[in-house]
Amino acid sequence: MEFKESDLPGIGKKFSIITTEKFKISVVVHVTGKRELFIFEPDDYDEPICDVVLTEEEANQLGSVLMGAYYRPEQEKERKLFIENLAIEWIKVPSDSPIAGKKIGESQIRQRTGVTVIAIMKEEDTIVNPLPEDVIEGGDTIVIIGTRDQVERFLREFNIDGR
Repeated sequence: MEFKESDLPGIGKKFSIITTEKFKISVVVHVTGKRELFIFEPDDYDEPICDVVLTEEEANQLGSVLMGAYYRPEQEKERKLFIENLAIEWIKVPSDSPIAGKKIGESQIRQRTGVTVIAIMKEEDTIVNPLPEDVIEGGDTIVIIGTRDQVERFLREFNIDGR
């Protein structure tokens, strides 16, 4: 692969890539934010076979797709297995629960069950990514994450019937 960057005075910059199959792809980034994408066949770098104009937002979206932010085929199977076993639950803590009125660290929630408390929703406040010293009160809704088995263990361990 070859990569080349060129200044285009008064216009912006041009970036060109020649792929391993000898196709040339050029992107002109205008000072206005507009992007132009040109594709050339291996035997003719003078006349593009395709010219696409993209807004800055469209170019960012396309770039994210090309970088694999949305889909990576080689990781799809692993991701599917992970997601099938992942559980995120919103649980209203009863006032008679063993964790009510205690700090997260004091309750040893992760050590005893494997789940992680990722948020505590109080009447008028939400604590995202709470610390071990944050207190869970009866009536709070906690958001936990773990495997399905870990969530079930949490519910049993802390005598919480419903979600």
